Amino acid sequence: MVLFSEMFASELFGGPVVDRVQENIGRVKDIIITLGESFPRVTGLLITTGEEKKEDKVLLIGEIDLIGRQFVSTRTTKDRVPLTSLREGEVLLSRDVMDQQVVDLDGARVIRVNDLQLAKVDQDVRLIAADVGVKGMLRRLGMEKLASWLVGRFGKSIPEQLIGWDHVQDLSGGKIAIPTRSISNLHPADVAQIISQVQAEQKTAIFSALSEKTAAEALHELEPMIGAVLISTLDTKKSLGVLEKMPIDEAADIIGDVPVEKAEELLRLMRPRKSAEIRKLLKHRDETAGGLMTTEFIALQQNMTVEQVINYLRETAPEAETIYYLYVVDESGRLVGILSMRKMIIMPPEKPISEIMLTDFITVRPEMNQKEVADVISKYNLLAVPVVDPENKILGIVTVDDVMDLILPPTSKRKRQMLG
Repeated sequence: MVLFSEMFASELFGGPVVDRVQENIGRVKDIIITLGESFPRVTGLLITTGEEKKEDKVLLIGEIDLIGRQFVSTRTTKDRVPLTSLREGEVLLSRDVMDQQVVDLDGARVIRVNDLQLAKVDQDVRLIAADVGVKGMLRRLGMEKLASWLVGRFGKSIPEQLIGWDHVQDLSGGKIAIPTRSISNLHPADVAQIISQVQAEQKTAIFSALSEKTAAEALHELEPMIGAVLISTLDTKKSLGVLEKMPIDEAADIIGDVPVEKAEELLRLMRPRKSAEIRKLLKHRDETAGGLMTTEFIALQQNMTVEQVINYLRETAPEAETIYYLYVVDESGRLVGILSMRKMIIMPPEKPISEIMLTDFITVRPEMNQKEVADVISKYNLLAVPVVDPENKILGIVTVDDVMDLILPPTSKRKRQMLG
C-alpha cells in the first residue's frame, strides 16, 4: 500500500524518484490516471530516466512505496524495479487535463484547469478536484508562498477555488472522451451557456451528442447564427429531428441562417405543413412583426361555446405560449375577438364565446418594426399581440418572449436569408 498524503499534481512534477536505498532512478514527468469513475484512480507515474540518454518510462503504482512532496520512493532496489512503456490511449494529467477547458456542472460554466488535487481514497490515490483559481496558477509557477506572504501583509488571503472532480466534465477533445450525459441533464439555458463559451470544435462535439429534444431546447437560447452553424454540422436525419421539435418561428430563425442549398434540402424533407409555415415566415423581412411572429396560435369559430373550446384544447394540447390568448375568427378568417383563458374558465360551459370575447383589441401589421411591436406589447401590458393583414385576417402572433430580447443588449443581429 503506497504511503501518500493529500497534495497537488504540480507538487509532484519534476520531483526525484529514488529506490529504497535512495539511489536515483529518474524524475516525475507526468501522472497516469484511469477514467471511468467519479474520482479517477492514479495507476502510475511517467518518469524520465537516464543521465545522457533520457527515456520516458512508466512506474506502476504497485511498485511505489511513498509519494511525497520531496521525493517518490520505490519498494525495491533500482535493479529490481520493473519499468514499462506508456501505452497508447493512456491519460496523463499534465499533458491531457491541465490547462484544458472543463465544465463545472454545478455552476454551468466553462473553466480552465490550473492544477489538480490528489488524495488517498481507501487504498487508492485518486484525482479528487480541479483547482481553477489564481492560487493553482501561482503554485505551478512556484510563486504561491511569496504571493500568499505579500497578500497576507494586507490582512488578505488568496482563496482556494476547487471543484470536486465528480462535478466536472472534460472538454479537452484530446485523450479524454467528451461525456455529455450530465450536460444533457442541465437546463437548456445552461447547456446553451456552456456551448457559447467553448471553442468551435467543442461546440460541435457537445451539440452533436445531445438528444434531439435537448438540442432543440438549447437552440432556443442561442443566437440563430450559432444555431445554424451547429445544425449544419449534424447529419440530415438528426437535423430534421431537432428542427421538428422546435416551434415554427424558432425553426425559421435557424433555417434562415443556414446556406440556401441546405435550407432547401431541410424544407423539402420536413413535414409539408411545417415546411409551408416556415416558408411563409421566411418571406417576411427580419426585424419586423412578420419576422418575429409564430404561426402557431389557436383560432376559434365565434359560434363555439366555452365547453366546446375546452374540449378542443384538450384534444389539440397546444404549447403554453400559444394559449396566452385564444383568437376568434369569422367564416372568412377575419379576427373578430380575443378570448383570455382566465376569463373563459370561470364561465358556464354553455356560454357562447362571442358573448365573453374582447372585441376592442390591439393588432399590428407584419411590416411593423420590431421595436414598435415591443413598444405596443409593453404599453398595453400584453402577453401576445396578433399580426393581421389589411383584411384583418390573422397571420400569426408575437409573444412577449419574442420581444424580450429587444430589452437586452443584443450580442449580434439576426440576418436571415430571403427564401421563396
